[in-house]
Amino acid sequence: MIYTKYGDEGFTLTLSGQRVSKNNPIIKVNGDIDSLMASIDSIRLIFDFPELRRISKRLWQLGGEISNQKIGEEIKKPICTGDIEFLEECINKMNISLEGFQTFNTELSVRINETRVRTRRLERTLTNYLEQTKLRATAYKYINRLSDFFFALAVTNNG
Repeated sequence: MIYTKYGDEGFTLTLSGQRVSKNNPIIKVNGDIDSLMASIDSIRLIFDFPELRRISKRLWQLGGEISNQKIGEEIKKPICTGDIEFLEECINKMNISLEGFQTFNTELSVRINETRVRTRRLERTLTNYLEQTKLRATAYKYINRLSDFFFALAVTNNG
């Protein structure tokens, strides 16, 4: 059965089994993660960059970590320093140089830039978690670097 009826009254369950309002910050942050993952899927419709599958898996794990409310626990592959290094290596390999304000003029670069914008929104949402130590600094840094990755990827695929 696909429906649970938990949401009929404005509530839902977290991964830890806690019943929370749909306007709970946990639901908001996971909504931003879902939005980002949908945007990544939109990019993959045009071109499936191999890095995107790895990124999606890390985002899925981050959503589970936040929903479970046990920072860094009970997640098979939480975001780690190696994931940040991977993004930095990808960015460095793109070897882009910038001159002035960037605009995007291909369907692919526009979709990638939209993904960067959603990444920045997620980063803003996660800032409160970081400040309250409800998020590992490594996970926050990963999202920040992910924004850089998508910007570099958009520039690289701008035609």
